[in-house]
Amino acid sequence: MAETSEAVLAGLPDRARRLLAEPPAMEKRLIELSAAWPSLAGGLARMADAARLFVITWDPLAGMVERPSGFATTNGGSVDLEIVIYLPTWSLVRMATARHSTLAAVMGAMAGSAIVTASHHEDTVNAGRYPGLAARGEVPDLLSDPEAGTALGAADITALSGGWEPIGLGAITDLVQHAFGPVDLDRSPVELATVTAVHRGCPACAGGRFGFPGALAEAKATMCAAHLREAESVINRRLARANASNPDGWAAITTASLALDQPHLPNGLAGRLPSAESSIYSIPAPGELAQRAAVVVEAAGWFRDRPDDFAAALGQEPELAGQWPDWLANLILDLGAAGLGSSAERVGDALAKVDPGRQALVDADVSVALAESGLADKARDRIAANLARWPHDLWVRIHAGDALAALGDPGGAREHFDAALRMAAESDDFEATAEVIDRLRTATRRSAGEHSGRGGQREQPRRKLSKAQRLRQGRRKPR
Repeated sequence: MAETSEAVLAGLPDRARRLLAEPPAMEKRLIELSAAWPSLAGGLARMADAARLFVITWDPLAGMVERPSGFATTNGGSVDLEIVIYLPTWSLVRMATARHSTLAAVMGAMAGSAIVTASHHEDTVNAGRYPGLAARGEVPDLLSDPEAGTALGAADITALSGGWEPIGLGAITDLVQHAFGPVDLDRSPVELATVTAVHRGCPACAGGRFGFPGALAEAKATMCAAHLREAESVINRRLARANASNPDGWAAITTASLALDQPHLPNGLAGRLPSAESSIYSIPAPGELAQRAAVVVEAAGWFRDRPDDFAAALGQEPELAGQWPDWLANLILDLGAAGLGSSAERVGDALAKVDPGRQALVDADVSVALAESGLADKARDRIAANLARWPHDLWVRIHAGDALAALGDPGGAREHFDAALRMAAESDDFEATAEVIDRLRTATRRSAGEHSGRGGQREQPRRKLSKAQRLRQGRRKPR
């Protein structure tokens, strides 16, 4: 949104315009705004008074479940009712662009939808039953009717926040409630029991009250033994109650809360890529592969020279820090097998900028992808450049042979496999030796004019996985 046009920002007051023009995409932040319609009356006015509008730079559930353009739910009942509306920055821009409209108009329509829909179900909303019914599909999503919101007329949008503030547990709980239904997490402040023997330095002995869960957990380090036991009991009891009330929702809150301190993919990109645990044996159709490649290129642009952060943002487990998920490690070869050599080149260039130390392997993959796509001249140029730059890299040599085999040159492929075999033997790399011997056998059969029994179909080169990846998923099967 840093490049949002003045036309899209039209109609916003100065502070809202400034905040929305350059949101901190790489930070997990939100701002609160107000959407007001002075002429509303009756149920519409009551629901409008309860509405709170937030714009967010991070969706904590992206990649977990399918995500709509915005999220709204209700908290409390008739006395303390809140209708909370969360709109991601990227969705706002996308909707405004698609409708040839403005951010102010889109926010007004979405907030208006929540107000109109809630007014149609006012008794259910005031009874506090709407979130559970909405999660089960028994009442409409609050943002399901933006046309009704538009019918309220133009909203006055103002910024209530002075700046972008950190997303916390409250927002995460709201977003989880929208997707999974309510979770019975008691977040009321905790005041521990008075004890006979007062310990100096214990915040509970001093009569302190603690926010839950963060402040109470932090205070445990300086509590006396009696208050420490009571604090742990309160924590365990409340967390167990939350889990029992909605296991899926509680698991989502836990996962999202742990992700607060981790890097993330900006602009909703996480929802457009596979999870880190996605099987490498399920290969998408060419159209989906091309879309995936475009998203990877966009995502990689935010992580230049930051491979560990990129891996973490993709959801890689901490013990695999710095390693790409298997689907990404195989993406360039998959693109080549689908005939998408140009996309493979773009992905290779983007990934090499994220992790320059992996460029030899990336460029070796690209040479194979170009050959598999039938781009013979570009493939041969890439092979020559790779060998000139990394003459002693084992996988550069192996993939040079793979690329020539794909181009129908088994003799040339065998020369590179022979060289790779010597390199593997010198380094006592038994796994690489086995990989090369298998390729040599195939090249020998092709040189002799034998057929594989697969109708002349080329085998896609097998990709060498890391030890951790092999332990988790096993060796990838050729296809």
